[in-house]
Amino acid sequence: MPTRSEGGLQVRDFPGTGELAALLPPAAAESAPFFAALAEGRLVLQSCSACERMRSPAAPVCPYCGGETATWREHAGDGVVHSWIRYRRSYLPQFEPLMPYVVVCVALDHGPRIFGRLAGDGPDRDPYVGMPVETVVERWPGGEAVHAFTRAREDEQ
Repeated sequence: MPTRSEGGLQVRDFPGTGELAALLPPAAAESAPFFAALAEGRLVLQSCSACERMRSPAAPVCPYCGGETATWREHAGDGVVHSWIRYRRSYLPQFEPLMPYVVVCVALDHGPRIFGRLAGDGPDRDPYVGMPVETVVERWPGGEAVHAFTRAREDEQ
């Protein structure tokens, strides 16, 4: 059952099966704050100390101005669908129970574009470019947390 974290994001159980550990990128100091915040039900992104633009994924240098220092800032997780694709074949056993499922590229409000699964939609309900979405946190059976997206409440129809 979905709950709201203290960070404000909805936290829900991942509806797939298996373990996520093998699917996550290797642990790196650069991305540790991102995954630690997700585990707390929050979304944080790197923010350049020079130009203050947020970026994802974490990087040692700002892709916009070349600044070499950054801080982590919390983001509400709201945005709009930039593009999307529906997978009709499972390439990994962990996602077999979700078939078919949608992956979206989301342009976060005042932030970068990030990718994630569109959770909670039925197989016959297509997203659309410009559709408002909210970030949610999905907990996998092993306890790992990843971000996903749901339709924003104002788009529920």
